[in-house]
Amino acid sequence: MRHLTWIVATFGTCFVAGLEPIRADDAPATAPREIAADGTFSVVVDPPATTSTASPAPDASEAATLLGTLLEPLDAARSGARYDRPLPLLEALERSGDRTRRLWITQAYWKVTTAFAGLKQATTAVERLELVAPGAAGHDRAVLDALAAEARSERAEAEAALVAAQQELIDLVRLPPGEPLPWPVDRPLVTAYQTHFETIFANRVATGRVRAIHRMLPARHEALEARAAAVQSAAAALALAEVAHAKGTLPIEAVAAAHERLGAQERCFIDDVRIYNNEIAEYVMAVGDVSVPDDRFAAMLIGTPIPWRQQQVVVTTGGTADGPPPSAPPQPPVAVPPPAFIPPGGSQGPPLAVPVAPVITP
Repeated sequence: MRHLTWIVATFGTCFVAGLEPIRADDAPATAPREIAADGTFSVVVDPPATTSTASPAPDASEAATLLGTLLEPLDAARSGARYDRPLPLLEALERSGDRTRRLWITQAYWKVTTAFAGLKQATTAVERLELVAPGAAGHDRAVLDALAAEARSERAEAEAALVAAQQELIDLVRLPPGEPLPWPVDRPLVTAYQTHFETIFANRVATGRVRAIHRMLPARHEALEARAAAVQSAAAALALAEVAHAKGTLPIEAVAAAHERLGAQERCFIDDVRIYNNEIAEYVMAVGDVSVPDDRFAAMLIGTPIPWRQQQVVVTTGGTADGPPPSAPPQPPVAVPPPAFIPPGGSQGPPLAVPVAPVITP
């Protein structure tokens, strides 16, 4: 399976490993890619319809399953308007209009993604403690109150970290200031990543950092899978501790320790996902220069990014060429996920559920 598409210039023609040579007429026909900081908005394109009956994807790994759970959106009552502005990775790259910033944008994108995961983890921890029944002793209640207050504090810190990461991404992508805060809808990679280092750098000089990333990525992936297994074991241990405490065979301190252990493992997993994908982005940035199109750059990161296109002119009945009437304001970007999300190395689950808003058509 292809984990990396690399570009090699040969006699003026670019070739992609495992694919046909890239020619000018192979470029996808898309709308003009002007920077949209002036108020224009984007609409994600549905992939072409197909009648192919592909075989079902293999079972997801523990890391992919855990990541899917952590990135599943909170319901409206717990999230407010956090998911009103879906942002595909490809849109984030193209809106900036500056390919030299792609590493910063990609790493900021994953920072926001993992910040959403951190908020989900912290919110779940608060709700999990609310289900623990204290014993008859007042000591149990005091210990649970302290745990609950700590969990609420961590949730508030996760909310602040998310807002800070979103603003960083807004500044790098140059999103219009009036838009809702971005919600990344492309998932980071948790499958094994093949660097093809020996082939790519057979006739090139690799920096020490690139060589180090090539050597580290297998260990990073192994750590991801092991950390996901640790989360599952910690969750099982917490459930058993809660049952034993309810029966009076374990003190409340055992439940508190199990709760803290589970939260620590979940946070470490989220950090591992961010570090793994940041280093992949750093490696891809070293492999492909600014001549590599944004869609290919995104594919080198995660395999199949969610596509998008930008709608430049919006005119509705009763409106003018300058824009629609006040009764029909421009809609925010709408992300429509493709039928299947197949990253390099196999499926890691479908993309996040994306709310679909009506689109004003010319």
